[in-house]
Amino acid sequence: MIFQNKKFRFRVCAVTLACILISFSPTNDPLERIITGFKKYITELPQEKVYLHLDRAHYAAGETIWLKAYLTAGAYHEPSLLSNTIYVELINSTGEIIQQHQLFSPDGFAAGQLELDESLPSGNYLVRSYTNWMRNADEAYFFHKDVKIWNTQDPVNNVLSDETIALQFFPEGGNLVNGIMSKVGFKAIGTNGLGKVVSGKVYEEDKEVATFESNQFGMGVFGLVPKVGMQYTALLDNSDEIVQLPKALDSGIILSVTNSPSTADILLKVQASENSNLQTVYLLAQTRGIVCASSQADLSKRVSFTRISKKEFPSGIAQITVLDENGNPLAERLVFIDHQDQVTITTSMSKTVFAPRELVQLDIEAKDKEGNPVVANLSLTVFDGGQVSLDENKETIHSYLLLSSELKGHIESPGYYFNPNNKNREKDLDILMLTQGWRKFTITEALSEKVLDPAYSVEKGLTIRGVLTDEKKNQPIESGTVSYLSLFPFPESKTTITNSRGEFEIHDLIFFDSTKVILQGKTNNGRPATILTDKSYNSPSLLQQLSNAFTQPIALEQNFLSKAFERQAIEKAYSFENSELELEGIEIRGIRIDEPTQISSSYGAGTVQMQVSGKPALENLLHPLDLLRGRVAGVQITGYGASAKILIQGVNSIDSSMEPMLMVDDIQVRLESLVTIPVHEIEGYRVWKGADTAIFGARGTNGVIGFYTRKNLGTDKKPIQQDATLTMKGYQVEEEFYSPKYPADTSSLPKPDRRATLFWAPNIQTDSSGKTSVSFYNSDAENVIYGEIEGISKGGKPGTSRFSYIIEK
Repeated sequence: MIFQNKKFRFRVCAVTLACILISFSPTNDPLERIITGFKKYITELPQEKVYLHLDRAHYAAGETIWLKAYLTAGAYHEPSLLSNTIYVELINSTGEIIQQHQLFSPDGFAAGQLELDESLPSGNYLVRSYTNWMRNADEAYFFHKDVKIWNTQDPVNNVLSDETIALQFFPEGGNLVNGIMSKVGFKAIGTNGLGKVVSGKVYEEDKEVATFESNQFGMGVFGLVPKVGMQYTALLDNSDEIVQLPKALDSGIILSVTNSPSTADILLKVQASENSNLQTVYLLAQTRGIVCASSQADLSKRVSFTRISKKEFPSGIAQITVLDENGNPLAERLVFIDHQDQVTITTSMSKTVFAPRELVQLDIEAKDKEGNPVVANLSLTVFDGGQVSLDENKETIHSYLLLSSELKGHIESPGYYFNPNNKNREKDLDILMLTQGWRKFTITEALSEKVLDPAYSVEKGLTIRGVLTDEKKNQPIESGTVSYLSLFPFPESKTTITNSRGEFEIHDLIFFDSTKVILQGKTNNGRPATILTDKSYNSPSLLQQLSNAFTQPIALEQNFLSKAFERQAIEKAYSFENSELELEGIEIRGIRIDEPTQISSSYGAGTVQMQVSGKPALENLLHPLDLLRGRVAGVQITGYGASAKILIQGVNSIDSSMEPMLMVDDIQVRLESLVTIPVHEIEGYRVWKGADTAIFGARGTNGVIGFYTRKNLGTDKKPIQQDATLTMKGYQVEEEFYSPKYPADTSSLPKPDRRATLFWAPNIQTDSSGKTSVSFYNSDAENVIYGEIEGISKGGKPGTSRFSYIIEK
């Protein structure tokens, strides 16, 4: 048996307590103290959540993941005005962060992209997102999204896992008590972390006393009356592994909850054992920190019944806790309240069958539960159903905000519980609350009288940190000044004072992409000083591990890969840079002017030469290896910085290493030292491979990469002591999704269109009438086309919608 004892962190928010309190107030009533504790958390630790809408679920290396970020704050999920910085990371199956970006979100919304390197190996990847403020809570409450990335040049080997099953048991309320009937939830999990369909029997010593059978997600429930002195075990059918059930208490209480979707109330039953000394207990019900109901229960007759109207709760997970007179939790149960008050999004088109490359106009309308128009911020993806499947039970902004973001651990197919086509969804949702939602919570933190002191602050902008030093004495400068100046996107200047260790931080800066900023350091008597900036970032630890199991693609994924390979071939065939034209002989007359090469090397021209100076797209990159990433045929670079892996194809290693030789100005250097070379100081680079490496002897066996700095900068590599111009990585600049515009007659356009994502629109806003419209052109696909819309209203109500149409000639 795997028995989990999870610590609960109250998720509360800065809102008015709108729910009705049904409370009693005797002298020793602990409820007032508890409610005061909640109000304290509401005021001092408002909770943020971030959700990412991606254009699809799987990609090919070299493609782009398009994403829209929704950042909410508070129990009502209103667009957040707290944090302006959203972190987005791409993580591989070994837990390595291979990309990290910062999105600017002044109003709770942001759009961005993850450009996948062509050399990424096939595998499972994780997209993670959070704010700095969210780091005060558990990493489990960050946004996590699994994606598959395929490399058309990378063979996929099936990684098969064994069928070991972990069986867990969760008594309702928290504990079994001898002599009292209890509901016991169970969950069976396979080695891949997904639920396993199981059935089995429960034994009292050698006597069968119960049977159980799971739903499709490996979860279920059965009843049990434990007896004093008896041991209870479970045995799965077709298995000989015996699993112990949790040991029953001799004295205690049981909390049983009935939450029928057909009734307007929640029925609570609190039952105490015969030998219990409890005469009075207290009931507290809250949703996301909003205390919705509280009452006192009389247990003088060992049993008490209470009804709570569901109208007292907002939609989402409600936590019902039984406490003693000192406020200590005795039992707890989670239930889900669904008022179905989400935003309703409808779409309409002029027809359901379109021609290839035909213009499609989509009309969108958003309404609330009462049918009134809603101003909503939305994002839209349209994709080829012949390459990407439609998963009706996947995570959406609706399921994430109300369900997944409130529970720890992976929830399999969370959209299943909100899909009206699933007839058992409400029953299965209550089982989910009983199993994955079960835990022994503590409200110690909510009741703490200490002043809350969060370790991580709200970020209104970016931060530059570093140390101010006296270069001659090699000592930090205390009480020195560091001034910041940036001219893009608007003129901004700030000044800060260093601490006793010479350290400084300049906060709340707004700049984008690779921006040049000016830093000036001075001692307290005005003399110039040296600034050493710290560009490192302490990324949160990763708790959620990805499965290493990666199998051969199914039929639809194989079709996607085929089209991805075809798209790459089409781009190369129709790219001017990669095309070769044979021209008839021509005669050129004039004076030949030989420009002296700006890049000189003792080792010849090399196999590949690339000029960097004068090309802003290259000069503004952050690391010298970024100059080669995806730009040089046969050179594969995975990972970033000092952890990067470099492979030059077509070479043979004579030892265990496959790393090429690296040079700066013809001097061999180590990989980790490249970070000290600013890209804007590089004139160009060369790559030697194949027979061209012979000049290096054994050192060049794995290929050679040489970087050459600008000669007019001289050889002085010391930090600039006065005005230091630095290239800093700012907020990511949102790129525009390419959507072609076709004329009425497309017969003169020979380039095939095999797009997997036909259209991506991350910034759709409905007007005061709740309406808007978008238009886009079809591809050449003759398939079913699917569209998905997600978004949120100003009041924090999520909404989702799906539509489809057909492309035929």
